[in-house]
Amino acid sequence: MEASVKNRVALIVGAGDEIGAAIALQLASDGVRLALAGAERDKVEALAERVADCGVKVLAIEVDTADPASIAACIQRALTEFERIDILVNNAGEVAAKPLCALSAGDVGAAVNTALAAPFHFIREVVSGMQENGFGRIVNISELGYLGLANQANAAAARAGLFGLTRSAALETARDGVTVNTVVKGDIATAATSEAEKEKLVNGIPVKRLGTADDVARAVRFFAADSAKYLTGQTLFVCGGKSAYFSMSM
Repeated sequence: MEASVKNRVALIVGAGDEIGAAIALQLASDGVRLALAGAERDKVEALAERVADCGVKVLAIEVDTADPASIAACIQRALTEFERIDILVNNAGEVAAKPLCALSAGDVGAAVNTALAAPFHFIREVVSGMQENGFGRIVNISELGYLGLANQANAAAARAGLFGLTRSAALETARDGVTVNTVVKGDIATAATSEAEKEKLVNGIPVKRLGTADDVARAVRFFAADSAKYLTGQTLFVCGGKSAYFSMSM
């Protein structure tokens, strides 16, 4: 697996959080050159310094994922630096979920912009170059809530749209050597997760532990590999078995 991504170029969107950082470090350890995109310049620049220690070329890019023009400029910066993008990872930001009747139009719009529109624009901007090169790996990060959970109507609707986008894009690009897949994360421990919250969440997970950012990163690397050429339009749950409780998980 390690050698099968070496010398590729990856653009990681949402690189400023713990999962984005874990993905970047996993790919960098395998020799992937990286463009790291995020809304907070200091975070992506700090991550770029850590990635550089792996001995690979890295570029930090500040991007406003709610602005298609900023997304296009981000893609152009990466292409100017690396000449191509082989791997795109859409690590969408967190969506503030609320009960249905408490949702405002702004809440709905923010969810759609974060979890659906931004990945759509990034995919649209990179896919033609991937098709021309005869190679591409697009990996979208989603959450179990896309299956539909109470008090998460805005988040569920947006992430369900990402599920459909993944499949449609996969079918359009399959013959061109481009794959499009989704990694669905379950309950992932972060620095902000309290011990009480961890204990509560673990009770609902079959493997009886929270996931880690590295668990998600390893799944992304699996889909990103050259050897994953026969896998497209698929959904991989990194959830400790929790998705098995959902009869419609697919």
